[in-house]
Amino acid sequence: MLHFFAEPQWLIPNIIAPFVMTLVALMLFRNSSGNFVLYAILGGGMMGMWGNTLYSSGYSIQFDRWNGTLEAVLATPAPLVWIIAGRSLWNALIGIINAVFIFVIAVFWFQVPLNLSDPPLFFLALFVTLLSLAALGIVFSSAFVLSKNASILTNGLEFPIYVGTGTMFPIAMLPAWSGPLSLSLAPSWGIDAMRYSALSGYAGLEVGYWGDIVIMIVLGLVYVIVAYFLFQKIEEMVRVKGDIGRI
Repeated sequence: MLHFFAEPQWLIPNIIAPFVMTLVALMLFRNSSGNFVLYAILGGGMMGMWGNTLYSSGYSIQFDRWNGTLEAVLATPAPLVWIIAGRSLWNALIGIINAVFIFVIAVFWFQVPLNLSDPPLFFLALFVTLLSLAALGIVFSSAFVLSKNASILTNGLEFPIYVGTGTMFPIAMLPAWSGPLSLSLAPSWGIDAMRYSALSGYAGLEVGYWGDIVIMIVLGLVYVIVAYFLFQKIEEMVRVKGDIGRI
């Protein structure tokens, strides 16, 4: 948390960039009928949380490498996977700031009435989605540990996740071959659950709100289990090679 606030540069990719993209969507469709504006606001909030999680996962190890603290991190008694988990969870949480900014601008600038159909269920879906994003970030972090070019991987994964999870449009609009990939991503179910609880008359994935929540929790647990075993193997590899600190 302190490291994030000490590095103001992260405000640009983690908060400002998703905010600007959502702002453009709101300006383009401000006169649209129905719930599209609220649809765009929810997508923007998801973009903010995912962008923050991805960049924190990609650069947390890279910053340790640049600062010469990676060896000290690996030497601590705590397994590396739990250190990364704490960082990913915090950065997914800080992504909510982006969502709050988007809601404030939508209400006071665009005069959008934010009437959530079921606020308690909406905040439950938001919380579970936050955890699923952190779990997905941990899985990606396992690849970033071995890579000396985490920035390339991070930038390459940002927009495919935005598109694949249907943040700004239904995943049904994607090609048929991409369906299984989208459904394997827990945030796809999370954004669907938030829309079910926020938009009256919304008809998304056939499993409904509670089906989204259950599938999202199951996928999140799968991510954590996979990440745990990946990090065990990766820690063993980097300790044998002994060159993880090289830039």
